[in-house]
Amino acid sequence: MSVRPAGDFKTSYVQDMAILDTRFYRIGFAVLVAGLVLAPLWAGRYIFLLNTIGIYAVGACGLALLTGFTGQISLGHAAFMAIGAYSSAFLSQALRLPFVVALPVASFITFLFGIVVGLPSLRIKGLYLAIATLAFQFLTEYALIHATGGIGATTVPPVSVGGWTVRTDRQFYYVVLVFWVAAGVFAANLVRSRIGLAFMAVRDRDYAAQVLGIHLLYYKALAFGIAAFYAGVAGSLWAHYNRLITTEQFNVGASIDYVAMIVIGGLTSAWGPHLGSAFVWILSQGLRIIAPAVLAVFPAFGKIATPLREIVFGVTLIALLIWEPGGLAMLLRKLKRKLDLWPFAY
Repeated sequence: MSVRPAGDFKTSYVQDMAILDTRFYRIGFAVLVAGLVLAPLWAGRYIFLLNTIGIYAVGACGLALLTGFTGQISLGHAAFMAIGAYSSAFLSQALRLPFVVALPVASFITFLFGIVVGLPSLRIKGLYLAIATLAFQFLTEYALIHATGGIGATTVPPVSVGGWTVRTDRQFYYVVLVFWVAAGVFAANLVRSRIGLAFMAVRDRDYAAQVLGIHLLYYKALAFGIAAFYAGVAGSLWAHYNRLITTEQFNVGASIDYVAMIVIGGLTSAWGPHLGSAFVWILSQGLRIIAPAVLAVFPAFGKIATPLREIVFGVTLIALLIWEPGGLAMLLRKLKRKLDLWPFAY
């Protein structure tokens, strides 16, 4: 059920297909973008948290397209992020390519890896595909460790655009913000296009989609490629932001975090990856702040201080799936409907 103000109707196909199709959404998006632009003024020393949320939101957009809209399970998304990060590091350091060249080239290399990994998806699906992508995760970690001389650590030069070098977290935030907004807008438009409709047809019933003329291998491989491209962009941004990357930053735990982001945010929502990324990283940072205070009051909890993050994540994920399987995006949608109908209950 869609609730609209009285007199709000469409008179053209362009208006009907607009993403921000009501004044509420247009004003809300403008306020959101303005808030993000002005975020460094109020974020203070927590600007690093916004950088991390933005980078991971870009990668989560790709996984949402793959899992939420195409129905292909992947437990190796962090491996694609690692390929993008190490490719960008090599292009920037060894070949001396500028950031504006290294990032798209590294993302395209990751796209090709995604296509290759997506090829078996025609024959395997479900848990078998999850195990295959998990194997790719471990193989990527093993290959990167040995490719870097057994240490897995690589230094990365700072971002430099047209002679201007990014030196602070606040400056880098605006670099991230450009890719963050572009990634979200592109994903929101993609799911409404012919390709997005094909993705959802494959997700809902792949054999029926094939009968309708949809090339399963092409769209499944394309979904993996696009998801990998997003992860490659996120990996390149992460590498240039941290300036030192190690394989531990892209382990299987990071892949699980990506899955948690899209599930918590909302699997079939264009806003879900952004909400999930914000929720996961704010929760993680909040636990780091709260845990010492809790231990000071209750020293007996010292034994569970280390796995506290995993415990809270697990409990939160289970509770959210029971309360609202649609994730945070669905909760916000229901809240908006209640506000539209208030003070009436129907």
